[in-house]
Amino acid sequence: MTDFNSSVPGDIIYLGYVEKTHGLKGGLRVRLFQGYGNPDIPVGTVVLLNGSRLLTVSRCTAYGGDSRFNLTFREICNRDEAEELRNDSIYISRDEADGKLGFIPLYNFAGLDILSRGYRMRIVDVEPAGVNPMLIVENNGNRFHVPVILVMNEGSIDWKEKVIELDLPEGLEELPL
Repeated sequence: MTDFNSSVPGDIIYLGYVEKTHGLKGGLRVRLFQGYGNPDIPVGTVVLLNGSRLLTVSRCTAYGGDSRFNLTFREICNRDEAEELRNDSIYISRDEADGKLGFIPLYNFAGLDILSRGYRMRIVDVEPAGVNPMLIVENNGNRFHVPVILVMNEGSIDWKEKVIELDLPEGLEELPL
């Protein structure tokens, strides 16, 4: 189970969190949980902080190559305003994520089903690790990890039907969490 609230009401998904401020003009250093794809948040993308404050991205630059970015927002003008947002959670609507992001947010996988060898299994949570994020899958009360890279390379995802067709390797379900 993750330390973050991934079950937000409505059609929004958890994207990451604010680590600290960056610069004098109110930039934020954020960590985003990416499932797959090219990391970038285009100018004009609208995100939601702590489930209530809408912000529009005015610039996004990668920092350190490990899912950390420096973001600036149109609505934040100085470091003091930005400092108030430290540790805030960042969410995005599914429509905004699908239409603008160059990557699939990791928490977009939660709630999907995996069809494998005649079994239907549910992705109940995710574990955001820098190099190899994992999906936590449940089948008949048994929970196990499935690497996101396996899903992306070997699976067929139907986002509308919320189903992934994938032949999981034998014995994966028996590996402990």
